[in-house]
Amino acid sequence: MLNTLAAYLGRRDVPALPPADVLILFGGCPPPGWDVVADHLKGGTVRHVLLVGGAGHTTPMLRAAVARRYPSLSGATEADLMAAYLAEVHGITGCLLERSSTNCGNNITFAERVLRDAGITPSRMILVQDAAMQQRMDAVTRHVWTLGSPEVINFAGTRPRFAGAAYAGTPHWGAWDVGHCITLLMGEVPRLIDYPARGFQAAVDVPPEVLSAYEQLLPLYGGRPAKESTRADG
Repeated sequence: MLNTLAAYLGRRDVPALPPADVLILFGGCPPPGWDVVADHLKGGTVRHVLLVGGAGHTTPMLRAAVARRYPSLSGATEADLMAAYLAEVHGITGCLLERSSTNCGNNITFAERVLRDAGITPSRMILVQDAAMQQRMDAVTRHVWTLGSPEVINFAGTRPRFAGAAYAGTPHWGAWDVGHCITLLMGEVPRLIDYPARGFQAAVDVPPEVLSAYEQLLPLYGGRPAKESTRADG
């Protein structure tokens, strides 16, 4: 059932990352997703890279994950940490940085502001976020984006799989603690259902099998009951 949630929330619209005008990597994505992005960028098919993230509740975990493997790397914000990592480990520089956002809503509005200030209006834009939050990132983008009408491609940076309450196989370096990952997954379904009415995001189609898996997991992992599915607004 955890795999049902992870597969739905960790949305990937395409089997592999395509060329794009802009790729936006969000600080909520754990470091294995940074490597996925870096491998794609080395192909030279992305014109602009924007790293998004201020300092928030995930920042200490990201710093700790990176420090365990690369003790010399640090960053005042998640965007700075990702920039330092991409430069040191992959030789990728010249990324645009957004250093102020602290939640999904201003992740998008502040990212748009950076692109607007840089004179960049994308026609195709890739969003790379944590597996738990990729669906919500898409919904927020559909709700608030005003800079042109880009084709938006979602590609979750990681796609965790579970065997019971543990990761299936050996997790990638820098993966979230499995308990934290499960907490993130369980927190998303109610948000996807409740947030459209609160004006935070566009409506999302939450499939019945996802709702069923979530309700069955509630007694094991806690959370609040999901009220009802909503239909996507296109």
